[in-house]
Amino acid sequence: MSTTVIYNDEQEEIRDVARRLVGSDFGSERVRAIMEEREEFTHADWQAIAELGWVGISLPEELGGAGYGPVERCILLEEMGRAVMPGPYLSSAVLAVDLIAAAATPEIAGGLLGPIVEGATRAAVVVRGDLHAGPTLPGGVVAVPGAGGFALSGDGGVVVDGDTADLLIVVAAVDGGVGLFAVAADADGVARSTRSTIDQTRRFAAISFDGATARRLDHGTGTTSAIERALDGAAIALSAEMIGGAQRLIAMTVDYAKDREQFGVPIGTFQGIKHRLADLAVEVDAARELVYYAADVLDGGDADQLPALAAATKAAASDAYVHAGGEAIQLHGGIGFTWEHDAHLFYKRALVSARILGTPVDQRARLKELLGV
Repeated sequence: MSTTVIYNDEQEEIRDVARRLVGSDFGSERVRAIMEEREEFTHADWQAIAELGWVGISLPEELGGAGYGPVERCILLEEMGRAVMPGPYLSSAVLAVDLIAAAATPEIAGGLLGPIVEGATRAAVVVRGDLHAGPTLPGGVVAVPGAGGFALSGDGGVVVDGDTADLLIVVAAVDGGVGLFAVAADADGVARSTRSTIDQTRRFAAISFDGATARRLDHGTGTTSAIERALDGAAIALSAEMIGGAQRLIAMTVDYAKDREQFGVPIGTFQGIKHRLADLAVEVDAARELVYYAADVLDGGDADQLPALAAATKAAASDAYVHAGGEAIQLHGGIGFTWEHDAHLFYKRALVSARILGTPVDQRARLKELLGV
């Protein structure tokens, strides 16, 4: 834990509970069993998370949430990242919850969020194309008004947890602008095809629409800015998860460097190893500081700062996590490449997470544009 990011007593308790429960329920053996499909991430798993209030932790109480904010959710995600926890938290409790809360009308939002927060419904988000990483809204889906509401057609790209979701929250082009829509994942006109990535701890599916009947959620005013703000918040949340993974990689590498001996001494005594680990720790800690500063701004700071800050945060966290994965594998020597060692699980999660919601290159290009340099 950073020496400068300081939690209050309640936040410390949230972290301690999360570390204990995530660590016990999603240890390495369970994570591997789920990713190898020897076990499932079950409805009971998701219900247990929902009953703790974690799905709606950042929602206000009037929307059925726990009444905390982005900082507390980042604390949870940091602990989930330390365990490369499977499950739909990013898709349902971050992306879907934030988009609905930000862009749906209050009456509609309340009705949709209740089942999601209670764990009865898993939601996934279709926006911007593959891994939600396209440069602009709305992406490849178009909504056309009809007698039964709206009909969605087009390519939604590769979607996080798209194959296990009950409900799809879709950003689509409509009437020359952008709208937010809800469609049952098993509705006629929805095609889902599971996609594999190198990160087997997360699930993905390619989703397309061919006249699927959908319900419009937004009121058509300010929708684009609301969606962009929600996606910036999701990028900050994902960055917290990435930092948790990077911290875990550093910890396991330090432990290995203390035990592994060469020339009769632990390799951790060699200056070359010390310097690499120290540099990595500084990089990860700096990215973590940025995550929590960004979460504070999201919680009520200067809204004008948020787009640039979210871009910088996602770029920094992505670079730090990928760097930590590469260093961990190298410093573990040959065993870092083996299936039996956990280092590769984190490295693969890092490589794919770095692409979700925009690569570091995408984010720096956006930052450059926002800053006018």
